[in-house]
Amino acid sequence: MYLYIAWRQIIFRRRQSIASIFSIALGVGLFIMMSSMQQGFEEDFTNRVISVTPHVQITAERVRPVPDMGREQYDITNVLHVQAFDKIEIINGAAYLQNQLNTMEDVVAVGTNYTGQGLITYGNRDIAIVVRGIDPEKEEKLNGFSGKLKLRHQDSLNLISNAIILGNGVAKTLQASIGDTVTLVTDSGNQDLYRVVDIYQSGITAFDNKTVFVLLKNSKALFGADGPNGINIKIKDPYKAEAFAANISDMTGLNVKNWISENSNIRAELYRRRWINQFIVGTIFLVAGFGIANIMLMNVMSKRRDIAIMQAFGVSPQSIDMIYLIQGCILGAFGAFLGCLLGAALNIGLENIPVSFNAQLTREGFPVAWNSRIFFQGYFMGIVISIAASFFPAKKAAAILPAEVIRRG
Repeated sequence: MYLYIAWRQIIFRRRQSIASIFSIALGVGLFIMMSSMQQGFEEDFTNRVISVTPHVQITAERVRPVPDMGREQYDITNVLHVQAFDKIEIINGAAYLQNQLNTMEDVVAVGTNYTGQGLITYGNRDIAIVVRGIDPEKEEKLNGFSGKLKLRHQDSLNLISNAIILGNGVAKTLQASIGDTVTLVTDSGNQDLYRVVDIYQSGITAFDNKTVFVLLKNSKALFGADGPNGINIKIKDPYKAEAFAANISDMTGLNVKNWISENSNIRAELYRRRWINQFIVGTIFLVAGFGIANIMLMNVMSKRRDIAIMQAFGVSPQSIDMIYLIQGCILGAFGAFLGCLLGAALNIGLENIPVSFNAQLTREGFPVAWNSRIFFQGYFMGIVISIAASFFPAKKAAAILPAEVIRRG
């Protein structure tokens, strides 16, 4: 009976009911859109960062002395002489360490590299760049290297001797194309000619504007190094990179970087934006709730005589209370459902808006996360807000005294 009476009142006051449903639908739709866009930006940023930055990277920089290996076996008690000399920093025992890492359960892929600063020249143009010497096969396992190449071929560097892959921004600045010959000069003065075999685009503008790739052996020869200065590691769960890096640092005594710490400022900014979005959406829901409460309160005031008559026929105040709460639930259910449809439509629209981001990220359109959890949250919040907004009007209706209404007319 309660459901029937509640439904009849909703049908009887169609205009007010439609306004209530629209308020909830708008709140739910905007919640879904903003939550999906925020999560989409976070996921897009994370995917792009870990596609160019290893989850964990061991560098040649030592943060604490090497343990005195062999002190117990040999009589190592005094330092007789110390001599300083210049030497290019490399990771000693990199091959052994790489084998040890490959045996760890959490490790998916491991690869070595040699990275150095240099200058690239083409014609009368030159820019400072970062030269990354890599093993293309291992780089493919680490971050899907070939998927970011114009020719989509991971063996591009193996096509000819002294091959080089230019970052998209580097190629644009130099106005160089595939097949052109460029000159690489290191900070120590070494230089060599290289043939451009492909163009690399990760989508992170700062990376693409400063990075070029050569074979690992060519990079070591160019910089005069006899070993790598970095070991890149991909692990099963990227979000455990900080703990994994700390363990490796304790084990090796080397400086071990991880993608989370290296991008902490940008991630913090994304989290701040998430809270701002939630505040905006919460305000929208609050306004929608007040709108529903106002409409239902007006409904109660206009139905005072009907409510008094029902009470005179034996309907209890608790039953009147329940009728209006059921109304709120019905309105919330319809509004939340339409809000989910509206949210889906807004997401589709965002994905197809021809907007280009070139400041830090290169992409077309807004990234949107299609997460069922967001839709369930929006639907649930729509119903809860609607029921909460019905609470005061329901109590107001239950508090009406039949005798007073009849006396005053």
